[in-house]
Amino acid sequence: MRVERDSGAQYIAAFLFSISLGIAAVAYPLLVLDQGHSLTVAGLLIALSATAQVLTRWHLGTVMRLVSNATLVVGAAALLALSNLVVVGNVSFASLTASSVIQGVARACFWTGNQVHIVRSGRPTSTGIATLNLVATLAMLIGPVVGGILAGRSLSQAFAAATIVAAIGVAPTFLLERLPPFASVGGHGYVDLLQHPGVRLGVWVSITVGLWRGILGSYVPIGLYAIGTTETTIGIVIAIANAAVSAGGFLAGRIPAPKVAINAACWSTVIGVTTAMVGFELQASVITVALAVGGIGVGLLQVLAITAVSDAVHPELRGDAVTLAGVARGTTLSAAPLGVAGLLLIMGLGPAVLVATVALVAPTIFLSGRQSRAKRAEG
Repeated sequence: MRVERDSGAQYIAAFLFSISLGIAAVAYPLLVLDQGHSLTVAGLLIALSATAQVLTRWHLGTVMRLVSNATLVVGAAALLALSNLVVVGNVSFASLTASSVIQGVARACFWTGNQVHIVRSGRPTSTGIATLNLVATLAMLIGPVVGGILAGRSLSQAFAAATIVAAIGVAPTFLLERLPPFASVGGHGYVDLLQHPGVRLGVWVSITVGLWRGILGSYVPIGLYAIGTTETTIGIVIAIANAAVSAGGFLAGRIPAPKVAINAACWSTVIGVTTAMVGFELQASVITVALAVGGIGVGLLQVLAITAVSDAVHPELRGDAVTLAGVARGTTLSAAPLGVAGLLLIMGLGPAVLVATVALVAPTIFLSGRQSRAKRAEG
């Protein structure tokens, strides 16, 4: 009963958190533009949230040696409500900036705290992470629709709704089991953690996942628009890709630990090939299929990454290991589009996406392939 209450509270909180996040994802850039700021400023403010998220993740391993990861989730849910509240009725540049930064901190704490909670709960890690991702994905399909409808009436109403939903989402977080903070043991530095083969594998797999998500949120819409795809169709294509991620997550639960490395190698190759395709001027149907196939791989790998890093280290180091995987994914999520932007100065979109994909995915394929061969040699 205690396990059911704990997992149920966790998934309800994640659903409400993601609904609020989805509403804000639509309303925030519209609010920035409505205040007379340029597209460049809007982009910078959104990037500021991603930067705050990555910088926060760097320190969460230390934080979880001071407080329970469940406390981190409670605080994150409250911070998301605050990030929406600060732009209700008081829209200055300072409040827009504060909203962006607070949201980034909230996202880092919420998702890292929840992933660590699953790893420590005794539930099967792969199934728990896959279910968490599915709940978040479903909510992120609903949230933007609600956000768009409310923003069409009033941006203030949209943020008020996002605040209320996030505030309601705080309640179930108090039902999470309060596991003690991690003990202070040696080897929790990121350089020390990378000495573990499983952590190295999980980090590179997370980089591959970050690449795919970074390209999906930036150059996939741009590439589709360039070939004359309508805005509605672009939205459908991205929704299909995200649905494929959810489906892929549940495949991870069927993969035994000895097969993690070989599956990482195979699916990283699939993701590399399909991601490299999306920058070229192919038919929208071809791009959709490529993203769907790659999305299945991404859903599988983002679960395997957490499983790999958490299984590779001492139980008291799992918070640091999960945090490191999140840092790798979050950094690449921002860095991949920036890298492509730099390459566009000297080449077209298709070659630029291809070069970035090869540079970031090839090490994952090499490392996971080598670990798979080593495991086969061991017996």
